Amino acid sequence: MATNFWIVDTLSRELLRGHPSTVFFVEDFCGDDLLQNISMEINTAETVFAKKVSADHFLCKCFSPNCQGMNFGNGLFAAAKVINLQDPSLMEFKITVDQRDIPIHILDDGAIRMMFDSARVDKAVVPTLLHSALTGKLIVSVAKCDSDLIVEIRSPKKLLNLSPDIDTFKRIHGYNSFIITSDTHYELDLDYDFCARVFAPKMGLFHDILTPIASVKLAAYWSDRMEKKDLVGFQPSPDRNCHVNLSYGENQTSVTGYCVISTEGQMAIF
Repeated sequence: MATNFWIVDTLSRELLRGHPSTVFFVEDFCGDDLLQNISMEINTAETVFAKKVSADHFLCKCFSPNCQGMNFGNGLFAAAKVINLQDPSLMEFKITVDQRDIPIHILDDGAIRMMFDSARVDKAVVPTLLHSALTGKLIVSVAKCDSDLIVEIRSPKKLLNLSPDIDTFKRIHGYNSFIITSDTHYELDLDYDFCARVFAPKMGLFHDILTPIASVKLAAYWSDRMEKKDLVGFQPSPDRNCHVNLSYGENQTSVTGYCVISTEGQMAIF
């Protein structure tokens, strides 16, 4: 029996300019090995398998091409977009993933707002290989958040043109992804507070993405440095136009962004 799926461009209003994630709706979850293989076949940043529990409650499993778990959060935005597509009257609901309940609110203009537990950012030592990975870019500071390393560099223009050494990133121990960020009030006259690009080669993602989970961590980082709670971030990549609105709180952080459905298809694997 064929199962419908949707590919959704996340964190953008423009078709083919966001980060694609794939959504399947299933009656029951089959084995994780099969779901992992489907994710590898689809090969988007995240593939989400969603099961309806009640009218306003959905259970999800998330997979990146190399591992299981909600590592990025783009898939949750994609799932929320498809849920609202199927039932436009459903404006508030929750998704349970990795034993966490994520409240979701669809705004009047179609934007999706999610609430996440706020992140804690700790001081970190600059890894020896980091300068080589960033090919000499001036590092302002680094911070650790879970298994991610936040790296602030001096110039947003250099972040735009950044071509890091991915193989060197993979050799830096202790971190699954690298969040490279810069203050946009320096050099750029834009209505954003910061820009960021995220690289996660150890999880099978060799291109840069802007993710909701990284944005929660960036909200904690930049809220402290800029002494403000409401922030707007964007991804300065040549082929992407992604941005997020953030509201940082001591306990929870809201992430708001847009999504566009690019593809609807069927897979006969189930």
